[in-house]
Amino acid sequence: MNRSSYSNIEIASRRQIVSDELFPYLNTLAWTSILIFSVPAICFNAINVIIFCKIGVTDSITVCFLYLAVCDFCSMVLVSVLSFFQICFLFGVPGSKNFRTYSFSVGAVYVLPLSLAAAATTYIAIQRGLSVAYPFLIRNTFTRKRSIMVLTTLSLILFGCWLPRTTTYRNIYVPGPTTNSSQILVVHHLGVWKHLDSFYNIFVQIFLLFVQYIIMSICAVAIAVGMRASMKLKSTSTPAGNVSRSNQFDAQKSVNTEQVENVQNYFVDFRIQSNKESQKMPEPKKSKEMQVVKQALIVVLLNVICTTPAIPALIYNVMEPKFQAGSDYRNLFFVVLGFARMCESANAFFNFFIYLDFNTKFRNCFISTFQVTLFKENSIGGNRKYRETEAVVNLVMTPHPEE
Repeated sequence: MNRSSYSNIEIASRRQIVSDELFPYLNTLAWTSILIFSVPAICFNAINVIIFCKIGVTDSITVCFLYLAVCDFCSMVLVSVLSFFQICFLFGVPGSKNFRTYSFSVGAVYVLPLSLAAAATTYIAIQRGLSVAYPFLIRNTFTRKRSIMVLTTLSLILFGCWLPRTTTYRNIYVPGPTTNSSQILVVHHLGVWKHLDSFYNIFVQIFLLFVQYIIMSICAVAIAVGMRASMKLKSTSTPAGNVSRSNQFDAQKSVNTEQVENVQNYFVDFRIQSNKESQKMPEPKKSKEMQVVKQALIVVLLNVICTTPAIPALIYNVMEPKFQAGSDYRNLFFVVLGFARMCESANAFFNFFIYLDFNTKFRNCFISTFQVTLFKENSIGGNRKYRETEAVVNLVMTPHPEE
């Protein structure tokens, strides 16, 4: 190798924003984090699919969450395989020289369920945002059948955009110059692959993703503002029964000032009766609707936060030719791609806990299906209220030493 070739290598190494010495550590950290999030996310989304199927797709929001769980499950399976190939290649596992090619093939399929999950989350944001902003006009608009039709249409559109680009790639075997083993390379089969690849990157991965990001952000703000207004209205309104009962207590206390023990007994009876009534009363309809709105808001906000790193990276990938796999900034490209995939895996990982916290039907079905008593509301809430009531009774009814 002559001196000019050495100088070219030195110039190329200076152009790297992420140095060749630092690149293996950052890349390993990114793909290991992906594997940590994606493997449990597979189990959690499988549970999500089972629970939503047992609940039944009786309304629009359940259809959307079931569709989102299926998309997240498929994407997490693919990204787990992708991260496994990348980690084996980085650690130099024997026989892993073709794993990067396998990673490219899996990654080409992975973008489809990822796009479908983003489209489903956008539809959830639109549905909940309009329901909060115009509750009377949109009450009967989002039905179960219409949601199925919308999600099916979105799936066909995104699949039609994804399929032509994917069919332009072919894998070929190239014999090694020094060994008897062959190596798999990726080639572009059709002459129009540049146009198809540019169309998919610009239209689907940038334009549609950016539009979905803006829509989800606007709808999240609308949902938050609507929830805040509803909570203010709820806090200003006082039930008439509580007011009358409080006035009755004050009147009795003012009249019977000398009978302290009767007042104390009345307070204890009133506290116990209130706890019993609160346990027997069914949850108000507005409270259930508020839980559904909170659930949708957290899901949308989580998607917005986890999508934020990918948008500038995709825009920079289109505007800067050096920010690609085989160009000058290839180290930075792989590191940014790895951390963007980690955010996407975290998004699918945390959805299970959102459903478990905000969805009463999901939580009850999960408890009954898997016999989990840790999150059972009746046992925890009932025991807590019982302990509070017992403490009040002991405090009031215990005689003082002077007596």
